[in-house]
Amino acid sequence: QAFWMAYQGAMAVRSGANKDGKLHWFHAFAAGVCTAFGGALFTPFLMGKATSMLSNDLNFFCCAITFFCVNYLPYDAGFKFGKTLVGGTIIVVFAQMFRCVGIVSYLSVAHQAFKSSPSYLYPIPVVGPIMYATLLGNMGPFVMKGFETHLKNGIPWPFQNGLFCATFFHFYVNDDKGPIGRVLRGVIQSVPGIQMGLDDTEFATVVISAFMQIIGILHLPQFFGPDFSPFWSQVLDSILPDAPVEAEKEDEKKDSKKND
Repeated sequence: QAFWMAYQGAMAVRSGANKDGKLHWFHAFAAGVCTAFGGALFTPFLMGKATSMLSNDLNFFCCAITFFCVNYLPYDAGFKFGKTLVGGTIIVVFAQMFRCVGIVSYLSVAHQAFKSSPSYLYPIPVVGPIMYATLLGNMGPFVMKGFETHLKNGIPWPFQNGLFCATFFHFYVNDDKGPIGRVLRGVIQSVPGIQMGLDDTEFATVVISAFMQIIGILHLPQFFGPDFSPFWSQVLDSILPDAPVEAEKEDEKKDSKKND
């Protein structure tokens, strides 16, 4: 899984920032590392945890191998493979497995850390675990693109994906005291045999993994592309319109011209 996650990062840089081949090799390599494993690099610092990127040599080894494959194989074979439907699907399937495990792992870590002292609003901690898992998929874009660029066009897909998957998993698995978890499990488990003999944790993992696999494949350029979202995020944007910053600037310009 780590190998294909690294492959996806190297492909993203080669197809984007380094599409003209003008980046220094170390710049391109570092960009691939941050694109693939930015979440694992920086998110643990929020809770004072050691990052697996430093404690586990495997991830960096995978980044080095995939960087070579994507950029230096004869006939550009590695890059061309990643651009095919078969290659892209293989990369997405295993990379999404990696991301799913990350969401489950990071959410569980935060829940264990905060569960002994929930707020008076709900019997279990809600915001902390869900946001910690969601930020895992967004720290890389924050570092590579910057805060403003990552968020300027609305709710980016990594936020939509993280919020949906982490929220479902958290309430289905960890909410044994509050009404949301009981209702959610009650509704789903009212369908006979839907859990297929799996316990709650296994079933919730399968659900979010299947969701991420399907959407990841649909994001391929051969299908709907990276802008596709099953959520109607425009609804929230219409309810909460952008602040009229530009309009205010135009008014200021008109006033200044009148004064002149």
